[in-house]
Amino acid sequence: MTWGSALDGRVSYALTPAGWAWLDADGRQRYRDADALRLSKRLRKHWNHLFTFLDKPDVPFDNNLAERMIRPAVILRKNSLSNRSQQGAATQAILMSVYRTLKLRGHDPIRIIVAALRTYLQAGQLPPLPPPVVANG
Repeated sequence: MTWGSALDGRVSYALTPAGWAWLDADGRQRYRDADALRLSKRLRKHWNHLFTFLDKPDVPFDNNLAERMIRPAVILRKNSLSNRSQQGAATQAILMSVYRTLKLRGHDPIRIIVAALRTYLQAGQLPPLPPPVVANG
């Protein structure tokens, strides 16, 4: 899809969502910028999924919820002067994932994690994640 085009005699130039591109004699888009080419390929590959929110009202059009959910982990990492190693980054990612999962399931994450660590020290095995808390049930 082009938003406008001009012709210089040899090639056609088109303004696309990714920026100006030129069309070769076969009408295929060519990009001067490698990033624009990569973006164009990605858009073509995922085109059918980009507008799912138009067909399904329960799917949000943005990822604000996901951004808000990872924000505490990002702030923690920033305030603690970053992860010092790949192992530290992996550990933080796992702990934050468990923490957020417990919170979403309606549990007190700190209490559950402390209890799980106690179980691990006594039995040598971590317990499974508890099921979601059912309201009024």
